[in-house]
Amino acid sequence: MKNMDNRTEMPAPRRSGPAGASETPRQGVLTLFFAGLGYVIFHLRLGQSLAATVLHTLAQMLLTAPYTIGFTFILIFVYRRISGQQQRPPWTRVLRIFFAVGICFAFFFALYEYGGGDPYAIDTRAGDFWRGVFQKLRLH
Repeated sequence: MKNMDNRTEMPAPRRSGPAGASETPRQGVLTLFFAGLGYVIFHLRLGQSLAATVLHTLAQMLLTAPYTIGFTFILIFVYRRISGQQQRPPWTRVLRIFFAVGICFAFFFALYEYGGGDPYAIDTRAGDFWRGVFQKLRLH
């Protein structure tokens, strides 16, 4: 393109972020898949059998889900407030944030469990509630 001075203008470089996507749709799906896979791996709790492993892993995901959802909501709110965007980010970005926050919580819960703690043995009403739920599911 030429402007009034007969100089050629260079096109603006592509930016990553909301204004211009820096990854192809295929790369976006792959990174989302690997983020989800990491989320599952960090929540993985091994048991005596495959059924026990699946049940304990799902129990771990249910244990961290309220924290993960809450922090994801807060992070998206702060992101929107700081960036000045009126609409929420795309669902793939929200899921990536959810997976990242979930991985952090799973890591710290695993440290607590492997250090000898029992996250279900909390002496509160919430702990009693979850203990009852898991006893009904026969996880403990």
